[in-house]
Amino acid sequence: MEPTQSRKASWLDPLFKKLFFLIPLGVIGNVVAVLIATDGSLFRSEVHYASGYIIIAMLLSITPWFTGSLRLLLWSRFLGNRLRYREVFRIALGAELGAAISPPLIGGTAVKTCMLMQKGFSGGTALSLTALESMEDGLFFLIMVPLALTLSSSWDLPVIQGLLSGIRHASPRMFLLGSGIVCSAVLVLAQPHCRSVLKRFPPAARPISLLGSVYHNVIQTWSTIFFKGKSVFVLTFALTAVQWICRYSIISLLLMGLGLPARPVLYMALQVLVFALMSFIPTPGGAGGAEAVFYLFYRPFLTADSIVAVTMGWRFLTFYFLLLLAAVLFLFMKGTKQESLSVITKTGSMRQSRQCTALLNLKDNKNRELL
Repeated sequence: MEPTQSRKASWLDPLFKKLFFLIPLGVIGNVVAVLIATDGSLFRSEVHYASGYIIIAMLLSITPWFTGSLRLLLWSRFLGNRLRYREVFRIALGAELGAAISPPLIGGTAVKTCMLMQKGFSGGTALSLTALESMEDGLFFLIMVPLALTLSSSWDLPVIQGLLSGIRHASPRMFLLGSGIVCSAVLVLAQPHCRSVLKRFPPAARPISLLGSVYHNVIQTWSTIFFKGKSVFVLTFALTAVQWICRYSIISLLLMGLGLPARPVLYMALQVLVFALMSFIPTPGGAGGAEAVFYLFYRPFLTADSIVAVTMGWRFLTFYFLLLLAAVLFLFMKGTKQESLSVITKTGSMRQSRQCTALLNLKDNKNRELL
């Protein structure tokens, strides 16, 4: 690790320290929303969770950190970067915190990409690793959601039919927009003469050359993964299935903790749809809108007394609990003293080599003057 990288890594710590102020504000906001929605009846009712189910739900909620870290570790080592599990686990925590301070559509992608670059990956490779994880997630959802809706005989539910109708109307425009963006980017970045024309404009020269470098790096990384990474993909895809089954089982555990009947297969499919719609909420972490989307999807299956309690429990376990725990662990898992000493040693050796090179150059110049 170079000294510049160690300095870059420090910018995340003060940023995430500020999250401690967001957590109590978010919890207070949740309580206020519940008071408005229920007129305080929830706090006067006898609704309470069984502690055993809550403990299991907490364990399942943090399982994606471990599976996600292992997925990243497998792919990073496949690409030749010997990261340790501790390092990729801290990257997973950073991505969780980054998702909390950005809209769901962006999530922790930017933070994860930056942290991977700090660990020695090029921009294109770091971006590819982040996109690869999203691709694995999307592929799992494409298989799991139709299967779950079929097994639970839920295709005729009004909320599912309404969502399918909206997708049918919006899909042509989304497809045309996405295709236009992709084609434009490929034409600009892939054709050397296009880049040479754009580079004639000084303000655009540096961004264009940087994008071109990232583009070719991405193509090289994906070709390596496609032709040589099939066995790694099988392992990471299995971990992806475990990761999301654990995360989306939380809602069923909450219902069982309240003594209510659960439909695990259907509720897992609905969770995917809830989180997908949360991507369109512009507030950091989907604050406010996440609860509304959850309420919309699960209200037909729950009673008026339980829906608010379940919404609060779901939001706490899938957001605020993870945010608090990730912030504490991220700040606690800083570089060890041994890592700091290794950076100092490498820095010292680099400085010595530079000094020796400068002295040799100086001697050569003096000898030439004497001659």
